[in-house]
Amino acid sequence: MAADYATLADLQEHWSALPAEGETDAAQKLHEASIEVRGLYPDLDARIAGGSIDSEVPRLVVCRMVKRAMEPKDENAPPAGMESFQFGAGPFSMGGKMANPDGSLYLTAADKRLLAKSRRRQAWTIPTGG
Repeated sequence: MAADYATLADLQEHWSALPAEGETDAAQKLHEASIEVRGLYPDLDARIAGGSIDSEVPRLVVCRMVKRAMEPKDENAPPAGMESFQFGAGPFSMGGKMANPDGSLYLTAADKRLLAKSRRRQAWTIPTGG
């Protein structure tokens, strides 16, 4: 079994507000996030070993994933589980967009860009047939 990309200590450095009562849940989520990242990027360990990606990158991504899943909403935010909320008055209208209602682990587009293989740009020319 491969090691997790981040430890509880790493998460505590990344997220100083991690509640002490959530540490057991956080440790499990770190493990699950590492499994998910490794499943989506099966060549990641080889790229780390080969030096084409720094081991800090998956550590950061896994910590971000767990923080997103566990972070409590602030009191001025929309209702729990809502990313945005609309309310009307007459003729009564309500609506909203769910934001991670079940505390799932997920990768953002920025996380995916960090973990993707580097696409180094190379100069090229087009022959003009002249």
